[in-house]
Amino acid sequence: WYNSLGQVKTKTCDEIPASVVVEVVLGYKVDDKTTATEITQRQIEIKDFLRRYFTGKTTDELKPNNEVKLQMEIRNTINDDILSTSRIKDVKFLQLDVIEQY
Repeated sequence: WYNSLGQVKTKTCDEIPASVVVEVVLGYKVDDKTTATEITQRQIEIKDFLRRYFTGKTTDELKPNNEVKLQMEIRNTINDDILSTSRIKDVKFLQLDVIEQY
């Protein structure tokens, strides 16, 4: 697991935006040094993508019952648009807090 991305903080695209705090870890094959190296080299792009990804979501889209869908979308986008020589296998949330403003 690659767990050095840290927290990403942003807001949702709702009319009254909610705060989002997320910490994502990326899974890849054990002993796959190529993927670990490429993720490290592209850490800035990955964090920027995650910030933009969550900024484009509504509070409803970030509900717990949608987590698997969110994880698949994130994995597919990182594999298709950011990584060039390697692939991640899985995405997990260590933290996904959506704080609504009332």
